[in-house]
Amino acid sequence: MNRVSRDISDSIRVARVLGILGLVIIHVPPWRVDLGDPPRAIETFDLIFLYCQELFGRASVPLLSVISGYLMVHQHGAIDALQRLSKKARSLLVPLVGWNVIAVLLSVALARHLPFSSIGEAANALFALTAEPAIHPLYFLRDIFLCAVLFPLIRLAVERAPIASLTLIAILSLAGWTWPLFVGSGPLLFFTAGVAIALGKLSAKPDLRQKRLIIAAGLLAPAFTTAVMVQMLLDTAGADWLKLAFAMGLFLERICGAWFVWIVARWVLRQRWNPLIQAIEPYIFIVFCSHVLWLGLAWRLIEAAGVTYHHPLYPLFFATAPFQALAAGLAIAAVLRRVSPSLLGLLCGGRIPPRTDWSVACRPA
Repeated sequence: MNRVSRDISDSIRVARVLGILGLVIIHVPPWRVDLGDPPRAIETFDLIFLYCQELFGRASVPLLSVISGYLMVHQHGAIDALQRLSKKARSLLVPLVGWNVIAVLLSVALARHLPFSSIGEAANALFALTAEPAIHPLYFLRDIFLCAVLFPLIRLAVERAPIASLTLIAILSLAGWTWPLFVGSGPLLFFTAGVAIALGKLSAKPDLRQKRLIIAAGLLAPAFTTAVMVQMLLDTAGADWLKLAFAMGLFLERICGAWFVWIVARWVLRQRWNPLIQAIEPYIFIVFCSHVLWLGLAWRLIEAAGVTYHHPLYPLFFATAPFQALAAGLAIAAVLRRVSPSLLGLLCGGRIPPRTDWSVACRPA
């Protein structure tokens, strides 16, 4: 087992925080712009809403998948395969089920009825067998666990034929043929890319010129995808070429976005406020798992107060969503640490966040 350098380890910690806080943006209710039928005119905030979702929201899954694949290679050999999968089950599958049970119970308490009508729907709501679970983004935990199961095969394929392996998986992912083995179209591809990076089969060290191109693409790809999405909203029929352009644009955007966030993470390491980001990282998993629940509850409250998507105060709700999710995650961790540390451990996959002196963490280095 090759140890990950301190520099890379710290970069990964920062990238996790940035990626997951960015992911929150794409899950802010009402989630998608509703132009109505017939469609109304597109307003400036519609474009801001879509652009922010694409720019900040799409990088998380590929980034976290690459990190998972990279770390899997470096951890390989430290423990045997059975122990590794057992550890992954505790850190991924237990939180998946635990948080979805909470979501279902919360839904029952608010709606006074079960949120599913069949055993199949219930199984998916809790375990994400063939579809997104009750807390939709948690399908990622299930898919990464499956990547861990397939890791020996993925590593062997990448070692023997890296270009062919990555090309084949890219085609399968782009065509959507990884379902139902994988719920999401991206984790397998990006996990494999992480394995390839760790094995030295794929470069992840852009020079200055490449950095400029990546940053430009990271800014332009969301604009392209947003333009395609707006066209799809206006023309619900959707031509085949438009759907293909959308799928290709989405994957291009994810690649550029993940690389862009990584470059930003490397920059953050050199800033005086880096210790604050590092202090947040142990809590970011609980933010990832809980943010949809908090945003859903907050949306119900502000809707009851008369604030809708078209209300003048909605942009404030939208802009502050990552900070709301972070505050909610910190509050949940603090309450559970006091009430039931064992439950906190289960929901965090065994990684209980340490007690943090925030006065020290917020002090510039």
